[in-house]
Formats: sequence, C-alpha cells, structure tokens
Amino acid sequence: MQDKRRELILKIVVGAVAGLFLLDLIILSPGIQRWKDQGDRIASLREKVTRGAQLMEREQSIRTRWDEMLRTDLADDLSAAENEAFKGINRWARESRISFTSLTPQWRTHEEGYDTFECRASAAGDQASLGRLIYEIEADSLPVRLEECELTARDAQGKQLLLTAKFSFMRLTQAGGAR
Repeated sequence: MQDKRRELILKIVVGAVAGLFLLDLIILSPGIQRWKDQGDRIASLREKVTRGAQLMEREQSIRTRWDEMLRTDLADDLSAAENEAFKGINRWARESRISFTSLTPQWRTHEEGYDTFECRASAAGDQASLGRLIYEIEADSLPVRLEECELTARDAQGKQLLLTAKFSFMRLTQAGGAR
C-alpha cells in the first residue's frame, strides 16, 4: 500500500514539475522577455523625445549657425571657390609672416552633399609664426578645417621648424539641399 502511495506522490510531483516547466517555457519566460523588450523600447523612445525636446530648445541657435554656414560657404563655381580658398591661404601667410614651401590642392566630392577642397601644405618658420598660422586657419571665417598638423625641428636648437599640414575647405552642393 505504501508503494502505491509513494508511486502516486511521485507521479504528482513529476506532473507538477513538468507542468511548471511547460508554464515557464510557454508563458513566463516569453512574458518576461517581452516585458524587458517593451521596457527597452520605452527607454529608447524617452531618450529620443528628450533629444527632440533639446533640439527644439536650441532650434534658433542651430538655425542661426546653419545660416552662418551658408553665408560663409564657398562659391558654387569651382574656380571662384578655389579663388576664395587661395585668397584665404594668402591672407594666412601674410598675417603669420611665413611662406608656403609647397601647396598641393585637390577637390573631393562626397555623396553626402558637399565637396571639399583639400590642401597639403608645408611651411618653414619659427614657433611664433607657425603658431600664428595655425591660429589664422582656425579663426578664419571661411569653412576650413585643419585635419593634420605636424611640426618638425630643422635645426639642433629647434628655432627653425617645418610645418606639414592638411586642411580642407568645404563647399555645400545643390544635392545637399543647402541653397
């Protein structure tokens, strides 16, 4: 009699364990996973709403900056754009009292709606004049970016330096929807 009772208890326990396993497999685990996914999605949406609100708060300053970028953009005509860039380069050289030993320009077209006029340049001078050149490049109203800059000493005391730089001018194109 006791064996049959023990057998019945074991069957009930095995059935309960199998039922709990199926309950977890079919209902609990997927439900918990969906709950976590929904929480992640809500957190992502809240973050996007916060970013959107921040952009809306800064809309005026962003629009002012964009208008400034359009106003100081290089000309649509390639030769006029090159002329503006070379005038800027000559102004930098004049203000910093250096002369470029080499200047290699090249146009690059980007699919994102803008072109860049990249220049590789070398100039020799003392620390003050080359520092002033870097300042003039960074402070200019033209859309220019100093991408690479390397200073090398030409003498043992380090009084004469060689600057090798890569800078690029940006020109928004019609495809970029700028004009």
